[in-house]
Formats: sequence, structure tokens, C-alpha cells
Amino acid sequence: MQLIAITADSAWHTALKTLKTATVESVFRRAVNLRLDSGELLSIFPAGSPNAPAGLIGSHQVGQTLGGIGETVQLSPTAITFKTTTIAINECQFVTNSLNERQLPVPSCDYIEQFAQRVQAQAIHGSFYGAMPNDVFNSAQVIRLERGRAQLKLAWMQSSIEGIADATRQLIGLGIGLTPSGDDYLLGLLLVLNHAVEADDAKLTVVKQSISDNLETTTNVSQACLRAGLERRYSEPLRDLLIAVANQADSFEVVLQAVLSHGATSGQDTCTGMLDGWILLQDLAIENGYVNNELIPA
Repeated sequence: MQLIAITADSAWHTALKTLKTATVESVFRRAVNLRLDSGELLSIFPAGSPNAPAGLIGSHQVGQTLGGIGETVQLSPTAITFKTTTIAINECQFVTNSLNERQLPVPSCDYIEQFAQRVQAQAIHGSFYGAMPNDVFNSAQVIRLERGRAQLKLAWMQSSIEGIADATRQLIGLGIGLTPSGDDYLLGLLLVLNHAVEADDAKLTVVKQSISDNLETTTNVSQACLRAGLERRYSEPLRDLLIAVANQADSFEVVLQAVLSHGATSGQDTCTGMLDGWILLQDLAIENGYVNNELIPA
């Protein structure tokens, strides 16, 4: 089994320079979160669960359990040692999937509409595309998600700094699962706004600061994903989808499927954030440009 650390490769390099210990904070799907004494979280995932923005890749037997919650792990320049498993550093590969400061064009309205239609055609209920039938709890969550999303877009259009910060704060941690829908949406928004020439730096700074200030209100996994997004690091499928749509590729279906296949609704929630990012950059007013998840020609 290959393991990928979602933490930046630079953070892993730093952590492994000297002897130290870490504690297994949480375990899920054969993956672990390691907490250093300094407070930093180092997350290790099985490949594709999710496809990590950057980090450490090691080879292990399929199904092998790394460690249990509360277990002390030894870190050194040569190995990461659990009670029953040792990851040899010389068998690992450090990787970075960063777009750095790369700037990308904003696709045309027609192309954005194609993207919106493909996402909507395959979307399932449970987040931004309607509630699950007869599920009162989910219905309430969906209402809150849509309210936060609408408030963020309106505040952006009105250049309301306080409104942008408040709406972003409402979305963080909103939803269920390892990466709540509100977080996935914000990751998609970051993905587009971080790399668009037309992005308003002042507004983007407010979004990023609000995310940074409220990370502790969401899950450990989502914290790691959002931190990566703040640092312009993304999973390979997300990176490929952004580049394909921004450059108006002849087809984006293959890379779209790779993103949509992630999690129950995580992929489509991230795509929704990407879509809203492009629409905001096109200066399409909410009231006549984007209604009920459909792009309406101005």
C-alpha cells in the first residue's frame, strides 16, 4: 500500500531532520494523523484517499495498519517507527503538487456553462444540489450550506469585507464526514481564485484569513486539505481539472470524473466552489447570472 502525507513535503523534511516523537491522534481507513509535540499535524493517507496535494509516499503491504490512537511514534532522519510498522525513509518519495504563483485565464461564459451542466447532470443529493429525501437533518444542513454560499457570493459582489469574512466562517466545518461540504466548497473556491489573473487580491485575502482563523472548527483531515489550499497545493485531479477548464480544453470529462469520484459529495462540492469562483470572476450578478445551480445568459 502506498501512503501519502497530505502535509507539505517541506514540513515532512523539517520534521524528519532530528529525532522526535509524535502521537497518533486519529485513524481512519488505514490512514493516520500524527501530532507533533510542537502542535503541528502530519497526516498520512492511503493513495487516492484522498489524492494528496503533497507529501511523503512510502510502500507498504495492502491493508496494513499503521498504528492506533494514542500510540507514540518515533520520527528520525531514517525512519518513521510505529509499534508494529516501520516506514523506511530511503524507500519514500517526497512529492509536491503545487501550482505556486501560476496564473490562469478565466474561461468564457459558454465554457463555464458546459462545466456547470456536466457537474449538475451527475450530482447527487445531500449538499449543494438538494437534500436527501425524507432526511430532516440533511435538509437543514443543505439550507445552511446554500445560505452561506449565497451570502458569500453577495458579499463578494458588494465588496463587503465583513460579509465575506462572516460567510466564509459560516461555511467552515459545515456538513458531515471527513471533509464537510462547506470546506470542500471553499477549497474549490480557493483553487480558482488563487490562480486567476482577474481575482481581487483584497477579497481573496479576506477569504483566506477567515479560513485560517477558523480552521480549528472543522475536522483534522479538512484542516490539512484547507491548509494545503491556502498554500496553493492541491491533489493532482483537482490541479488537472483547473488547468483543463481554465484553458478551455476540448474535453474535461476524464479529469472531471476523477474529481467527482472522490468521496460521497466531496468532488461535486469542490466543483461547485470552482464554478462559483469563475462566475464571480466573470462579474455575473447573482440575481441575473447564476440561479439554482444554473448559469443564465446575461
